[in-house]
Amino acid sequence: MCAKLNSSIVVHRLASDLGLRGPADPVRAILSYCHRVVKAFLVDYPDCPTPAKLLDFLANKLSTRIIEIHTDEDLQATVLEYATRGEHAFATLQQELCDDQSYGITLKLQNRQPWEPGYVSVIDCRGRKSQRRYHTKWHELGHLLILTDQTRLAFYRTHDPTQPKSAEESLVDTIAGEFSFYPRMVKPLARGEISFEKIEEIRTDLCPEASFYSSILNVTKLWPMPCIWVEAKLAHKRGHNNGQHSFGFQDTPRPTLRAVYTTPNQAARELQITMIPNFRVPNQSVIHQVFHDEMPYAEAEEDLGMWESSDGTQLPSRRVRVKAKRVGDSVHALILPI
Repeated sequence: MCAKLNSSIVVHRLASDLGLRGPADPVRAILSYCHRVVKAFLVDYPDCPTPAKLLDFLANKLSTRIIEIHTDEDLQATVLEYATRGEHAFATLQQELCDDQSYGITLKLQNRQPWEPGYVSVIDCRGRKSQRRYHTKWHELGHLLILTDQTRLAFYRTHDPTQPKSAEESLVDTIAGEFSFYPRMVKPLARGEISFEKIEEIRTDLCPEASFYSSILNVTKLWPMPCIWVEAKLAHKRGHNNGQHSFGFQDTPRPTLRAVYTTPNQAARELQITMIPNFRVPNQSVIHQVFHDEMPYAEAEEDLGMWESSDGTQLPSRRVRVKAKRVGDSVHALILPI
């Protein structure tokens, strides 16, 4: 993702607008810029204990009011509150948040009172969107951290995995992931061998609103010991289109259990230990066992060399410990070199 964003003209232009002249790695440069801004803010709150507290603090520093929408009545009340004050951008708020793609929006007030923040960040927490409210809040703050055009009136957050995102939205997602589990606060707790229990303890202590998914993704990235996070679920091999162009003359192959998402942390990359996305999960792997036997959890020692693609590509042999946990229709696994 970072390599793709680094080649985006939008990201390079944003880095230039922020005064970051010609960085070879604009994504890293922009993240470093955000860290400097947050560090400067924290001079006023040096003992800030958790990312959850940091979120509220930064919302104040970035001059935005966060409003959570839990019911249709909450949304109607928010629209009424601001539309009657002449804030015309709120008149279409119900339409902006009516689908499954829009999770949050930040609006700039045009008739603000001297005592109130200049922005309002509306977070849609209705239905399944509530699972991502913590990340959505950080996403909206991410927009404000890199705000360079003060004439813009609105910023949108869209999260539909089947739809492509703009470069700016992808960059802001990266910023949100960076600060929602603020490294300075998480790393002191990342000790010993990683486990799902330790990840849950960190989530509960530091950011209880965070989802399981974002917790495992971000905490594994910060763990000092090598670890690869894998999410496995039923999927087709790449390039297969579910038979939609077969005109009925071919049977659609059944999906198989595949490592649809894989993320090695920095320590794993330094050891050159990785996984290849969309590899079929070997039948003898504990990941396969947990999924098909519907087990809540299991772990085992395995060899990465048994992972092989349909074209014969094989991972290098390496002994690892695999911790696999069933979550809904997928299995999350922590792969640790031995």
